[in-house]
Amino acid sequence: MSADAGFEVVVGADGGIAPEELARHGVRPGAHLTIVAQVERPLIRPVYGVLRGQVREVSWEDFEAASRLAVEDVESGPTPDDR
Repeated sequence: MSADAGFEVVVGADGGIAPEELARHGVRPGAHLTIVAQVERPLIRPVYGVLRGQVREVSWEDFEAASRLAVEDVESGPTPDDR
């Protein structure tokens, strides 16, 4: 194929591309084309450090208390025989 290495064409409202537009770039009838869609991608913001200053510091005592509550919760939950 003698087409340019890369070029842009616009797809019409009917979903087609005018044959003369393709011919202008050297694309002949029957040629196989690869279509690469250009879509707007949402901005991906880095999240590292986003919550800094938003969450209070947890003391070692708070951590241990929460750990004890978690253990109690698991131990008081259903056993495999209760399921």
